[in-house]
Amino acid sequence: MPCFMHQRGVVSRLIAVAAVVFLCAPARSVSGQASRTDSAAVVAAVSGFHGALTEGDSVMATSYLANDVVVLESGVAQSRSDYLGHHLGADMKASKSATGKRTITQVTVVGTAAYLVATTFTPGNTANPRGSDMVELMVLSQSPSGWQIRAVHWSSRRRRA
Repeated sequence: MPCFMHQRGVVSRLIAVAAVVFLCAPARSVSGQASRTDSAAVVAAVSGFHGALTEGDSVMATSYLANDVVVLESGVAQSRSDYLGHHLGADMKASKSATGKRTITQVTVVGTAAYLVATTFTPGNTANPRGSDMVELMVLSQSPSGWQIRAVHWSSRRRRA
């Protein structure tokens, strides 16, 4: 099967799973205590994943990823094994030397599903004088062991003049 056909299938499956989870899960009030607690736990899980990347701890980083996680980056959809085998090392190396300012802009919890949106502003340097902007979307689900990352989408661009 050509690579693009596999990617379309993975993306289609991701969209279908996300739609079912969010449409079937009962919404929780933003003002409710459970929602604040869940939001904090979602942020903690994503922050733990990023911290593990920065520390170069592949075992810890992997523990936050669901078995069926899909990672979307640079126009490619990667399964868990693809990501662990081909991209995790590069992400840990990049995280160690990252100089960007990451800001969480949205956390939404719907039942046992959640998503988090963050932006990262990286200042300019000699290789990229204008710097870059990155956006991140993480979809998580609640399991007996806590919140797990089910999908990651990273997108970045060089800042325009």
